Amino acid sequence: MRGQASAEVLILVGAILAVVASLLYMGAGSNELSVVMAAARTGADDAIAALGAEHGCAIDIERVSFDAGMIKIRVAVRGGPPPDNRAISDNIRAGALRFIQHAIGGTFPENPQPVKTGRYTYDVSVEVRRVTK
Repeated sequence: MRGQASAEVLILVGAILAVVASLLYMGAGSNELSVVMAAARTGADDAIAALGAEHGCAIDIERVSFDAGMIKIRVAVRGGPPPDNRAISDNIRAGALRFIQHAIGGTFPENPQPVKTGRYTYDVSVEVRRVTK
């Protein structure tokens, strides 16, 4: 009986370890996504602050969403003589990608590019909506 109990305990411990390992793997993926989304929002906020100070316009983030590696940021532009939509979009995208690279790799790149990890290649698209009174 002792030998049989010992084998049952080993099987039970092995099953528990397999479950814990799979949960740990799934948890790491959610943590990476949370960190990347927070970094994208922070980078977008940083770029928006710089644009607002330079051009005197108000830019608000309306929505940040994620779909298969693509982070979509929607902003609303109000007041001031703002730059064209392309300049706004490019600056916010670059800011978000810089902060994502910093969150994943620990450095701020000179030329921000999409960030590749084991799970996704993170890229950012920005939709600009003009609000007039």
